[in-house]
Amino acid sequence: AELIVPEVIRAGIVNAGDLRSAKRPGLQRIAAGLKPVRAVLAVPVLDEHGNTIGVIAALDTKRRRFTVSNRATLSDIAAGISGMAGLHHAAVRHHTAEAELKDAMEALPDGFVLYDKNDRLVHCNRRYREIYKESGNLRVPGVKFSDLIRQGVYAGQYPDAIGNEEEWIAQRIHEHQFPGKPIEQQLPGDRWLRIQERRTNTGGLVGFRIDVTELKRQERELSRLAWTDSLTGALNRHRFLELAEAELAHSQRHFRNVSLLMLDLDNFKKINDCHGHAAGDHVLKATCKSWQGQLRGRDLIGRLGGEEFCVLLPETRGSDVLVVAERLRQITEQQKLNYDGEAISVSVSIGTAEYENIADTITSVIKRADQSLYKAKSLGR
Repeated sequence: AELIVPEVIRAGIVNAGDLRSAKRPGLQRIAAGLKPVRAVLAVPVLDEHGNTIGVIAALDTKRRRFTVSNRATLSDIAAGISGMAGLHHAAVRHHTAEAELKDAMEALPDGFVLYDKNDRLVHCNRRYREIYKESGNLRVPGVKFSDLIRQGVYAGQYPDAIGNEEEWIAQRIHEHQFPGKPIEQQLPGDRWLRIQERRTNTGGLVGFRIDVTELKRQERELSRLAWTDSLTGALNRHRFLELAEAELAHSQRHFRNVSLLMLDLDNFKKINDCHGHAAGDHVLKATCKSWQGQLRGRDLIGRLGGEEFCVLLPETRGSDVLVVAERLRQITEQQKLNYDGEAISVSVSIGTAEYENIADTITSVIKRADQSLYKAKSLGR
């Protein structure tokens, strides 16, 4: 190697039938260093960039004449070796690049997944399997997306699918096969994902799963603050009227009953004057909480202003409305309120009204309930 390689690099090819009669210094060095060798034919092995990465040589202890065929054969062997070396180097580079890519995907804070054009899983990172822990052991290369979704539904992985499993599965597969805008997906434990998927040039699909649980909780909290009365926790006036109008429209379409209660704390100004506004706030908060404990999940309660509240009772009418009103009146009167060591007595006047005909609006029903409330006040509270 120390004698032949430098000469091949310098000359490009070495063809010496008799080294002992050679006059070129490089050939003389070969003859001096390799005394048994009389003849040598050597050609370079090149990489894809034309750089010499090795030499292949034919040596003979006798003088001989290397033919054109000999040279061609040796050159063909060198080319074959060069090709194999190129493939090996390419394989090494490919393996290195693949390892680096997988390492990068594993380092992602979000779930990453790749499906082929037949919708079979090619690769997913550890975070992806952690997100779908209920079916994480199934997420292995070769499994079909539709099978993963179905198994996840059976494992209780998707709360939205409970009760309408087949419809949910069909919808999710459609969204997956025709990806567009990001979609949100709920997981057990009130966890939320944003799913972003795109088709690759080869027909496969690449997807990300981004945890947006904290963002959803913040959105809900902002909505709660925007929709509720900060003191009592009841709906604010705007939100109550909005939801009540929608409930009334729903009841009109389905010919169902709706009733309304208007509640006003009696002599509330005296409470503020005698005990202070902080005591008044305490009374409003405690009383509203006691009312909420008596209402159904579908009932709506809103604070329309000051000490005036409104309750919407879906699918309720007649004597049932009076039963609810009387229960709220009694619990208001019976509650034992105390602020800063002083007992505070509270009572409430209530007016009722019912949805009567198709021309009714929430405003007209509230107006009639307000008239009933005024009557209750004028008759002695």
